[in-house]
Parts: sequence; C-alpha cells; structure tokens
Amino acid sequence: MSVRMREYGFALAAVAVSTALSFAMFPRFELTNLVMVYLLGTLAVATRGQRGPAALSSILSVLCFDFFFVPPRFTLTVSNTHYVWTFIVMFTTAMTISHLAIRLREEAEMARQGEQRSAWLMEKAKKAEIEAEGERMRSALLSSVSHDFRTPLTVIVGSVSALLEKEELAKSPKVRELLENVQAEGERLSHLVQNLLEATRLESGSVHLQKEAYSFEEVLGSALGRLEKPLKGRTVKVGVPENLPLVPMDPALIEQVLMNLLENAIRHTPAKADLDVSAATEGAFVAVTVADRGPGLKSDELERVFDKFYHEPSSPGAGLGLAICRAVVNAHGGRIWVEKRPGGGAVFRFTLPIEQAQPTIEPEQAERHPVV
Repeated sequence: MSVRMREYGFALAAVAVSTALSFAMFPRFELTNLVMVYLLGTLAVATRGQRGPAALSSILSVLCFDFFFVPPRFTLTVSNTHYVWTFIVMFTTAMTISHLAIRLREEAEMARQGEQRSAWLMEKAKKAEIEAEGERMRSALLSSVSHDFRTPLTVIVGSVSALLEKEELAKSPKVRELLENVQAEGERLSHLVQNLLEATRLESGSVHLQKEAYSFEEVLGSALGRLEKPLKGRTVKVGVPENLPLVPMDPALIEQVLMNLLENAIRHTPAKADLDVSAATEGAFVAVTVADRGPGLKSDELERVFDKFYHEPSSPGAGLGLAICRAVVNAHGGRIWVEKRPGGGAVFRFTLPIEQAQPTIEPEQAERHPVV
C-alpha cells in the first residue's frame, strides 16, 4: 500500500474512532463536547502533514456529527444554524493545522538536506585537498627525478654519439649496431625526461610563453628534422599553403606539440605507414592536423587520451605527451581534439589564434624553408 493510501486510511479510521467515542459519550455529554472529540481526531490527521486526508477527515467529521448527533438525528438537516459555524470552525482549524504541519516538515527536510550537503561539501573539499597534496608531492618527485636523470642521460647520449663518429667502428658493424641502439634508447629516454620536466613546469604555472609571430612551416620543419631517425622509412605528406599567415606562438613549445603528436602517430602505426601533416587558416585561427592510419581510437577514448598518464596497457609511453600538447595549446588560447579518421586511423587537430597584426614580407625577401 502506498503512503498516500495509508494516510487516507488513517483519516477514515480517525473519523470512525471519533464517532464511536461520541456514541459512548452522547447520553451524558453536551453536543459541544462531541465536537471536541471530532476536532481532536481531525487534528490527529492534520498533524501528519497531508492536506488531502486532513480535508477528508474534516468533511467526514462534520457529516458524521451532523448525521448521528445533531437534531433531527440520522438526517443531514440542520435545525440550528449555529451548528453551521461549528462545522466551518472544524474544517478551517483542520486545514490550518495541516498547512502548518506541512510547512514544519518541509523546513525540517530542508535543514536536513542542508546539513547533508554541508557534510558532503566538507568531505569533497577534504578529498580534493588530499588529492592536490598528493599531486604536488608526485609532481615534486617527478621534477626531482627528472632533473637527476637529465645530466647523466645527456652525457650518455653525447658519449655514444662521439663513439659513433670513430672510423674504427666501420670494421665492427656489430659494435656499431649496439651503440646505435644505445643512442636511440638514450634519446628516447631523454625525450621522456623532457616531457616529465615540461609536465611539471606546466602544472606549476612556471611556464611563461615567449610569443612572437613565427612561421609555422619553420617550426614544423624543425620538428620533422629532430624526428629524422624515428621517421626513417616513412613518408610524411606535408600540406602547408604558401599564404599561411605568421602565427603568434612560442616556437619551442609548439615544436614540442608537433613532436609529441608525430611520436604518438609513430608508436601506433605500422613501420612503413604514411603520416599526414597539414595546416590551414580557419577564420581567426590556424588549424593544424596530424593524421595517421593506425588502429584508431574508441569513442570513450577521444577525450581520455589527453589525460595525464593515460595510455593503453599494451601501448608504450608514460601517457604525458598528449597531456602536454593540451596544456600548451590551451595556454596559447587554442584547443586540441582527436577524431576518428574515415577508413581507419586517428586525426589529431589543434588550433592557434592569429591574434597579432601580421608583418609585411616582400615576396623577393621571403625565404622558403624546405620541409621533410
């Protein structure tokens, strides 16, 4: 039985009990005393805070009192008009008390919800504080470890590079292959450390953009040049129009974004798969696209891939590259996202605002830089 039906049942029971008591009292008490009995039953219903059952109890009490006890009895005819006022008072009193009871319940419920919300907010704030402290400790640890790794890695990579320049290695191809492996892994580890440092710097807010109007083609050419070895055997299709405006940016950070996107594509595509990099003007922005023909992404990964430390269990990497890309692009006032590529693969896109006046470059003075 629903709560509403139980309340109406209580109202009927209250009227029945009031009528039974009134019959017991009728021979020895005045009718005004019987009114008090019905009024008491009606008040019992009204204090439960339900207007419908209170109204029903009021109406039935008036009708029962009139039918069973007001002369002429066992009819609904009222011979004395002052009983009409009695009926009105009974009904009005019941409805008033019902309204007050409902208001009290609502206020009590609001107070309870307010206490619960305050407790929830306090718990949430405490949890956020603990998470923030944990994040600060982790960032401090990563920064410290990264700094400690950086110097020995630089020495290792530099030493191996120097050894690879020795002519004696031409007679020892196996040794040369081993040194090249050490160099490649050392450079990869060095880049990982650089990403860790960049992530902690971006989170701490210590990165200040050194913006200047710069050629996107030059930045892309520099990124492709630094990735010459990882890109060996691949075709990178570059589409950058000659009339692309200069972009206000921090060239070192945007180069890092391009390198991270390209390295991500390299990790997730077959060894000989082509990559596509393009740029175009879209309104007040320059839009950049890096597309591959890898396995692509699931729908629920399209946003998560930019979260720090997120990566598939089977995928190499620390999950920092794309998080850094988002932080850098956002700091420039642009946005970055990924889409599924028709035919398979992923398409990473980011925009950079063209917010500064473009310097005038005479055609004969403009220098074009070749891009891989």
